[in-house]
Amino acid sequence: MSIKLSPHEEKILSIVKEHPEIVSDPHERKRVAEMNGMAEKTLRNRIADLKRYGVLDNDEKKRNENFDEESILNNNILLFWSNRKFITRNTSIIALVSLVVSLLLPKWYESKAVILSSGAGKFNFLSAISPIPVSDFGLSTINEDINNFIAILQSRSVKEHMVNRFNLVEKYSQPDIEYAMEVFEEKMLLEVTEEGTLEISIIDKDPNIAKQMVDEVLFLLDQTNQNLGMEAGRYNREFLEKRLNKNEAELEQAELDLKAFQENTGIIDLVTQLSSTMQMSAQAYNSIFETYTVLYAKKIETETQLAVANNILSSDNPTLLQLEQMLKEQSKQLDILMLKLDQKLQDLLTNVSSDELDNNPNIEFSVSFDDLPTLGLQNARLIRDVELQNTIQQILIPQYEQAKLEETKNIPTLQVIDKPKVALNKAKPKRAFIVIGATLMGFILSLIYLYTDKNTQSLRNLIKEH
Repeated sequence: MSIKLSPHEEKILSIVKEHPEIVSDPHERKRVAEMNGMAEKTLRNRIADLKRYGVLDNDEKKRNENFDEESILNNNILLFWSNRKFITRNTSIIALVSLVVSLLLPKWYESKAVILSSGAGKFNFLSAISPIPVSDFGLSTINEDINNFIAILQSRSVKEHMVNRFNLVEKYSQPDIEYAMEVFEEKMLLEVTEEGTLEISIIDKDPNIAKQMVDEVLFLLDQTNQNLGMEAGRYNREFLEKRLNKNEAELEQAELDLKAFQENTGIIDLVTQLSSTMQMSAQAYNSIFETYTVLYAKKIETETQLAVANNILSSDNPTLLQLEQMLKEQSKQLDILMLKLDQKLQDLLTNVSSDELDNNPNIEFSVSFDDLPTLGLQNARLIRDVELQNTIQQILIPQYEQAKLEETKNIPTLQVIDKPKVALNKAKPKRAFIVIGATLMGFILSLIYLYTDKNTQSLRNLIKEH
């Protein structure tokens, strides 16, 4: 709410703003009143009116607040300045102590190696046969291998070997192997760079020991990764061997069933035999059957991928979900194609007349015309089973041979970009950082002590009195 002032009150307000001391100082108020041609009483009364309106109170409150802030700041600066010797002495003592401590700290030396996966020691079966871009699911060769490297290096077997190999229980002055492994884990740093390489760093008081540790870690990593790759190859080989044996048995049975049917009915391949009389229908059937065969082969690939993935990936891995969805979709499409095949074959057989069979020299079998649709459908399905099993065999045999080859591989799995070296300069302690940090901390703590001591004096006196 704004207050409308008279011209005389506006003049008094401007005088107060120009000479704020007249509000509280009567001598100054009298001087200013005479200077402006009015009585001191008049000026005092007008100031009282402005206060009653609330105009002068707000301005005075702001001035008091500004004055308080400036006063507090000035008092603090004065407090610190008057105790500058105390601050300087404490800061100097802490700086000197930190310098002595940093000089007494033992020197630690770092040895580092930079490695990259060669991609040769471990056969990624899923990537080899999968049409899915597995790199989209975090399974790219580099990422997967580097993650495996880190998991191996952080495993208990590696840490326990290093503790025993370099007698770290005694070297680190630890009570047992568990504590020594924890200390070693702190001394070993693993870092993945933006380029996809893995940096392995180990620090020790002896630069030669630090280098030997990195060499030993690299050897353990390579050996363990090779063993894991050979185990994966063995599993792939065993899985494919079982699948191939099953396929051979199913193919043999399908061929025997087809042979028995042909001997009993004289029907060799009814669709081919009818191609001259029902050429368009036979071509349509063969086209659908070719599509069915290609899709069935893809389904076998997907089933193989899914079986392997279930054993090498976690249950919540997105690749598993992708493969399962793909398998369901392929099975659905195969069922649709199967219905089309049977319908097309039934239409083909239904449309064949007895005269066409008698006049066709390519058709020689002794079955009644009424049994032709049923026997023709059975004949086509038997042929289809044989061709499908042959297709499966063509897929499995190369994969089986590849798995056998991978199982026997024993080549290095690491590419060492930077080999470990004996460090010439210490890695820590960083003496300059220690001294600078301690000096700043000493300076700040001195200021905090003085400020707290000053502002809690009255409280401490009150506590003493009670």
